[in-house]
Amino acid sequence: MRDLNEVRRDITEIDRQIVDLFLKRMSCSEEVSDYKMATGGAVYVPSRETELLSTLLAKVPEEYRLEYTALLKTTMRISRKHQYERMLANEPERLQLPIKERIQAPSTVCYQGLPGSYQHYVSSKLFPNAAQSYLPTWEDVFQSVSEGRTDIGVVPVENSTAGTVNEVYDLLEKYGLSISHSYIAKIRHCLCACPGATLDTVRDVHSHPQALRQCHNYIKAHGFSDHNESNTAVAAELVQQANDPTKAAICSEAAAELYGLTILERGVNDGTFNQTRFIAVTRELSAKPEDTRVSLILTLPHICGSLSSALAVFGDYGVNMTEIHSRPLPDMPWNYCFYVDFDGNLLHQDTRALVYQMIQELPAVRVLGSFPVISEEDT
Repeated sequence: MRDLNEVRRDITEIDRQIVDLFLKRMSCSEEVSDYKMATGGAVYVPSRETELLSTLLAKVPEEYRLEYTALLKTTMRISRKHQYERMLANEPERLQLPIKERIQAPSTVCYQGLPGSYQHYVSSKLFPNAAQSYLPTWEDVFQSVSEGRTDIGVVPVENSTAGTVNEVYDLLEKYGLSISHSYIAKIRHCLCACPGATLDTVRDVHSHPQALRQCHNYIKAHGFSDHNESNTAVAAELVQQANDPTKAAICSEAAAELYGLTILERGVNDGTFNQTRFIAVTRELSAKPEDTRVSLILTLPHICGSLSSALAVFGDYGVNMTEIHSRPLPDMPWNYCFYVDFDGNLLHQDTRALVYQMIQELPAVRVLGSFPVISEEDT
């Protein structure tokens, strides 16, 4: 057995040789990109990469083939990244995104539910000078914006306790709207009932399903029966109209005040850290220098390794991916699209190169938005 230090010296020497070979390979990839810019060829040619892999694997012992495959695929992917960056820097028109002027001061904004809801609160925070209107469902919000009856809609997409709001993500895809703003609000649920009610009289609790999930342990501990409503403020209005001491709503303090309810207990959500992220949706894709987040929908081929390969690209560009979740494709059973958020800005060259690579290499990519993320910690 050789001394460990001797083995490490050999590894270091091998790595030095790999550096030299890597630089030679990247220089060749630049020549390839120049040729393809001149001739209009595609950067990603799967048949060429498959042929190269098959040829080289013939020289690799069986026990190392998976490892070498991973190494070569990574090398080829990084080479393509360099080519995309080089080509886009020389020909920025290669990436055609329909970026329009952002609506900074909308005249009309809509949200789902009733006044006093968390959506109303965020809508007023983001657009304090706009005329606010409320609609019965999230789909009504999307329809109103899509048809031009409202400039902007405000909807929730994710809660730190209850997770993603899948219906909203599906509506983003269905109506083709874009994201222009994101706002993270602190959620402080209250148990509220009609005047004269107490914790001992309450039997039934009403609220939106997300709010009920966020207060699951509290509801269970008190033995309450939970009932779904379309919105926390709708629940507050229902309890007000029922005027029944056995009924209570889980809603905001603002909703309790608006609907004349008594707050029986504050902070009934299960975790002390409870936040919901809301987005503003518009008809046009926009980008501003102050944007910090980009959102995409990716459709991947249904083959081994397609997701890991796509996600590796984000690491290649050194960007932080902040969210990913899947949704089923309606017309393709057991196939999925992926919603991905990452730190970036569509006006920045590195972000544009990443998006360009995704568009060139995946079956379908839709850019949902470039937007700032505002947190109540910052306000």
